Amino acid sequence: MTRHDPNPWRIYLSPVEQSYLHETEHKLLSPPPTKGKVEAWAERKLTGMTEKVPEGIKNQLTQAVSSALEQMRQSSTWLVSKGAVYQRLQRQTGPLRGSVDILRIPVGLLDEFCEELVRTNTTGLTIEGAVAGASGLIGLVADIPILYCCLFRIIQEISIVYGFPVKPPQERFHVVQALDLGHSLNGLQRSELALQTFTIQEMIGRGTSVEALEAQQAYLTRSSGPQTQALVRNLRLARQLALDLLERKLLQGLIIVGSAVGAAANYQLARDVGLAARHLYRRRFLMEVALRRQQEHGR
Repeated sequence: MTRHDPNPWRIYLSPVEQSYLHETEHKLLSPPPTKGKVEAWAERKLTGMTEKVPEGIKNQLTQAVSSALEQMRQSSTWLVSKGAVYQRLQRQTGPLRGSVDILRIPVGLLDEFCEELVRTNTTGLTIEGAVAGASGLIGLVADIPILYCCLFRIIQEISIVYGFPVKPPQERFHVVQALDLGHSLNGLQRSELALQTFTIQEMIGRGTSVEALEAQQAYLTRSSGPQTQALVRNLRLARQLALDLLERKLLQGLIIVGSAVGAAANYQLARDVGLAARHLYRRRFLMEVALRRQQEHGR
């Protein structure tokens, strides 16, 4: 560690914990693998197909995603039960009184529990995607509220497993960051978005208000002024996620193969979002563990 290390807290982690942190940061900050010739050809074809989708359909998708994001930003904490998550987690860890007890659990055990959690949620989404996929693009629009409710639930349950609440507005802001990163996990902007989220995480750890987080996000993304930044970010993100979702599930428009493609698209998106959320909350968990040790060391 040098004097200019922006994260001096990491020296308070054990070698094993540092290896977990390195794995997480390497996964999120490394560029995605270079696409082969076949993958590049398929991507070009898919982009061409996306461009031919009527603007009205794209707008419907954007509005549906925007509505889901706004519900998350406002109050959708009813999607998860902290007590229910703790009840399942305690079967492996023993009694838990709160987040302080969770900080004493080895991070590897929490990782294993989250992997199983994502598998369970992914199964349901795969079935739901198959049903929606059989209806083509109409089914895709109808699929979005259920899809995003499930994705938000995955992220929020992972948040609880690693000891973080879901009710504060700052935490709902972080949930949307995790969703965005999950959508972008295979894109070129992955590392940039991950770095932005790391900054947001440290601001949340310092007790930064959600208004300041919105302002920081507007600065990082070169968005518009503070009076409209939350709305503009929501609409811009909704459009971005809607187009990504459209590319993932475009073949649902072909009724014959729509069911299979819908199931595969939901499966992969849930896996990507779950993986992004697990790494983001793992990093926050390790940072919290280190900061508490730093405080104890300074006493």
